[in-house]
Amino acid sequence: MKKAKPSSSSPISSAETIGNNQDLLTQILIRIPPKPLLKLKLISKQWLSLISSLQFSHYHSLHHQNHGFLTPTALFLGVGNYYRPPFELPVLPLNPHTKVPILDFIDYPHFKILQSCNGLLLGHFYYKSNEGLRYFVCNPTTHKLKMISLPVSQLGSLRAVNLAYDPVQSPYYKVVCVRKLIYPSNMFCIYIYSSNSEEWDDSCIRFRAREYIRFDYGVFCNGIIHWNSNGKRSLRFELENKVFKRMPMLAPMFQAPEDSEDEDSRFFGESRGHLHLGVTYMPLCFKFNVFEMATDYSHWFLKYCLNLDDTMRIFPDLRFPAIDMYYGFRILSVIRSEGEESKVVILVDYKAICYELKDGILQNLYELKQCPKSLNRCPLNYIGIQVYQYFETLSCV
Repeated sequence: MKKAKPSSSSPISSAETIGNNQDLLTQILIRIPPKPLLKLKLISKQWLSLISSLQFSHYHSLHHQNHGFLTPTALFLGVGNYYRPPFELPVLPLNPHTKVPILDFIDYPHFKILQSCNGLLLGHFYYKSNEGLRYFVCNPTTHKLKMISLPVSQLGSLRAVNLAYDPVQSPYYKVVCVRKLIYPSNMFCIYIYSSNSEEWDDSCIRFRAREYIRFDYGVFCNGIIHWNSNGKRSLRFELENKVFKRMPMLAPMFQAPEDSEDEDSRFFGESRGHLHLGVTYMPLCFKFNVFEMATDYSHWFLKYCLNLDDTMRIFPDLRFPAIDMYYGFRILSVIRSEGEESKVVILVDYKAICYELKDGILQNLYELKQCPKSLNRCPLNYIGIQVYQYFETLSCV
């Protein structure tokens, strides 16, 4: 009796079954990380259409979230001036497996990154001398970019443009434009753009605010834009309800180390739904505090109190502070994890160093001396340096 030959059509039938079942194919593809997934667009027009869709990018974010949040894999480092091709913007990988992104797809000279928000970047550039600034939102993972025309308004002067985006909650993002009115002196207004409608709201929302509020330093967290401030108080804006509310800022030298005389620098940012404020002190030492905003916005409380004076000496070539010299020390980012795997990234002596809070491990991530000379002219206290978190996502713009 002859044995039956295995059917050669069986694997093909299985592939056809998957290919013809959109839901099954989606469930398979959303498990693949963003970078490899982009290469799969070349397989067929069907896969290209599916992976490029807004709905698929949202499903992909939902699958790769970690308890409601995405995790940054790198940090873009800007020094307050404009990016001038062909130089690359410094990128700090947060783990050895990260393939750092390159922003060469932004084909505009002298552009500047203003904000990062869960995988998307907000930036602007000078188009022509007579046309002023033009704004854009882009995804450095997919290399997609969309120009955003600001609303035509004769009301006052432009103060800031902020980005609000949470891919776990919605595939759409919003852009907030803040303008300062001429009269009365403490009156501002905002316009809101939605990527869903691709339009700005017809009317503006007016509100009162102090001049010391830094609308150009907005942090989006839990559906709310929080603005930094040089004063005792600041503002937050709930996008869903379109409501402004006050929030306290940290008093100078609050719970500072005993031997410190003044604050040196502050970091204002968020991670995994927590609003952080990090403070370094003078005279320069490797002691710093990281505060967290209470959930009811009543106060800031001390989350981490770190002393790295001894730990930092594992870097033999590190220039330590001297009485007559000032080399600078600043917190670049606080990155929370679900367990005890949180980390703080600091910058000292032109070195970006990652400190693992659980194990006390220090890792040298990057040296600014590797950057173009133009980027090394920043002040030694690094006040002009801004940090933008990078997330690998398929988010559409």
